[in-house]
Amino acid sequence: MRDSSMPSLLPSRMYQPNKYRLYPFPNHERELLAQMGELRFLWNHALEQRQEAWRKERKSHSYVSQCRDLTRWRAYDKGGIGRVYGHVAQEMLARLDDGFKHFFRRVKEGGRPGFPRFKREVTSLTYPDSNGSAAIVRGRNGTHRLHLSMIGDVPIKVHRAPPDGRIKTCTVEREGDRWFAVLTYEVADPALPAPTASESPVGVDLGLSHLAMLSTGETVEPPKFLRASELRLARAQRTVSRRKKGSHNREKAKLRVSRCHAKVRDQRRDFAHKLTTGWARRHDLIAFEDLSVPEMLGNHHLSKSISDAGWGMLRQMAAYKEARRSGRYVEVPAKGTTQTCSKCGRLADPPLPLHDRTYSCPCGLRLDRDLNAARNVLARALAKIPGGTGESTPVETRPPPHRKGRRVRSSKQEPLSDSAVAR
Repeated sequence: MRDSSMPSLLPSRMYQPNKYRLYPFPNHERELLAQMGELRFLWNHALEQRQEAWRKERKSHSYVSQCRDLTRWRAYDKGGIGRVYGHVAQEMLARLDDGFKHFFRRVKEGGRPGFPRFKREVTSLTYPDSNGSAAIVRGRNGTHRLHLSMIGDVPIKVHRAPPDGRIKTCTVEREGDRWFAVLTYEVADPALPAPTASESPVGVDLGLSHLAMLSTGETVEPPKFLRASELRLARAQRTVSRRKKGSHNREKAKLRVSRCHAKVRDQRRDFAHKLTTGWARRHDLIAFEDLSVPEMLGNHHLSKSISDAGWGMLRQMAAYKEARRSGRYVEVPAKGTTQTCSKCGRLADPPLPLHDRTYSCPCGLRLDRDLNAARNVLARALAKIPGGTGESTPVETRPPPHRKGRRVRSSKQEPLSDSAVAR
């Protein structure tokens, strides 16, 4: 038996997903749609089985028991669920089991429960293991095919070389009339960040007037892809409403709507990729505010603009790109970043209103409020990491003073203000 106290000689591993476009032949597409239909029936049947067992007998079905039933079901129904690869069907049951686990966790934490629902359609299927059930193989004339067990060899466009490593999972998903494959590779972990201080750190303040303000003074204007496509999207949706329900023309009109949404989604993702890649190449530390985007979407005046900005996508992409380059990604508390002087640490009194876009301090500092917030974000991040400056503004070491006439609320009861959203 290996001594657990001895360091492991095996390199640590991380997972890197790569997304490729699929061009299935008509027979492949029919088979994929048929299998997704069987998976939808499996999900709904398993969910109803769990509900009935609890309603009648106060018992709960486990994932293991449902997999045991699935084995007998697949042997009996060869033309139905039996046409689906066994591990793919088990992965669908695992999704349902995860849904119940998250439901009970949210109930315990006092959040919105989100009980699992019946599905009208399934748009993806996953091969959860790397036993040869999914692999990229060579085709004719330098082309590539994605081998999928019980489906066939589907043409795939390998627009970039896959990383060195084995395929851990493969997810085939349908977006409108397009097909994609997300291949997750198991690769070696990059080197850890250097213990010394960062050479080119940057703080990023996200907002709506500017999509991002960097502590270096660089600004990124919001592209507003959804706003630019609203007219075309509205026309496509009106066409759907005029078509007869259940007709082929209505399905064609719905396809045009999905293409409009797909274009906006692709534009936003492409812009975020280019922006965060540039940040990761120039800076070895990127600091963001720890914003709760789902709570901010509750503001119905700004929810569309926040969704169109893609704050969560920017933070997610910056995090994994810095990790690949052995850099640092830090999130700091957002409270007080716009109301605190980045030079002396004094709180603005009276508080800076939302319409005032310039921060002025008695110490002589006068600059854009977003730039001031970005510098505060960077200062808090450097105070958190090893090898940083070790300096922190007074807002980090003591709570803000109580102002006369203002009622102090706890963080759980404090409502979301417009200034917190558009800082």
